[in-house]
Amino acid sequence: MSTRNKILVATVIIFFVCVVVWAVRTTPTEPPPIEKFEPPTVIEYEGNTITEEQDGKLLWELTCDKMRIDTITQNVEIDGVKGKFYQYDGEDVKIWELTAVKGSYDQIKKNILVKGDVVVTNSKGEQLLSDELEWIAEQELASASGNVNVTNSEGAQLLSDELEWFAKQELVSASGNVKIKNSDGAKLKGDKVEWFTAEKKVIATGDVRISKDDMRGFGDLAYADNDYKHFGFLGHAKVLKGVKDMEEAF
Repeated sequence: MSTRNKILVATVIIFFVCVVVWAVRTTPTEPPPIEKFEPPTVIEYEGNTITEEQDGKLLWELTCDKMRIDTITQNVEIDGVKGKFYQYDGEDVKIWELTAVKGSYDQIKKNILVKGDVVVTNSKGEQLLSDELEWIAEQELASASGNVNVTNSEGAQLLSDELEWFAKQELVSASGNVKIKNSDGAKLKGDKVEWFTAEKKVIATGDVRISKDDMRGFGDLAYADNDYKHFGFLGHAKVLKGVKDMEEAF
C-alpha cells in the first residue's frame, strides 16, 4: 500500500473513532423516574363543628378539639368531643349535652359513635354515663355500652352492661346485670329490663328479684303496668312479706 493510501486509511479510521466518541458522549442519559405524587387521603383540622338538620330543625351538633376527614370514605374522626342533641315535643325543646374523649361520624349513614368517659346530661339533672355511645340514624336508635349508669331527676338509678333507646317505639331496653334502684327505695335486679315509656309499662326477665320495704319478690319474669301501680311475677314466682332483714340480692 502506498504512503498516500495509508494516510487516507488512517484518516478514515480516526474520523470514524471521533464520530463514535462524539455519539457516545452526546447520547442523552435516561432521566430519573418522576415520583408519583399521592395527595393525602386524610385532612386534619384544629377544631371544627358538624351539624345535622331535619325539616329545618337542628337535630344535633358536635364540636371537637381535632377533626380528621377521610376524603375517600368521607368518615370523620374527632377528638375532645362536645355536643348537643335536640329532642322536640311540640314547641318544647329538650337539649341533651354530650362529652366524650373521641368519636367518629359516618357522613353517608349519618351514624355517630363516641368513646371514652361518655357523659350525657340535660337541664333536669338526668344523666347517662357509659364507655361508648352510638346513634344509628336509620333506626333512630341510641345504644350505650360498657358500665352504663343512668340517673333521673328524681334520683332513680339504673346500672347495666348495655342500654338501647328506640325513639320510634318509645322503648328503653337494658340488658346484662341490670340493677335498678327507685327513689322510693324499691330495687330490681334482672338479666333484661324493657321500659315502654308511652304505655308506662315495665317488663323484666331472667332471674328477676325485687325488694321494697319488707317485701321480696322472685320470678323468671316480672311486670308492672297501669302507670306502674299493678305488678306481678311469672315463672317460679315467689313473694315474701315481713322479711326486711333478709339478705339483699343487689
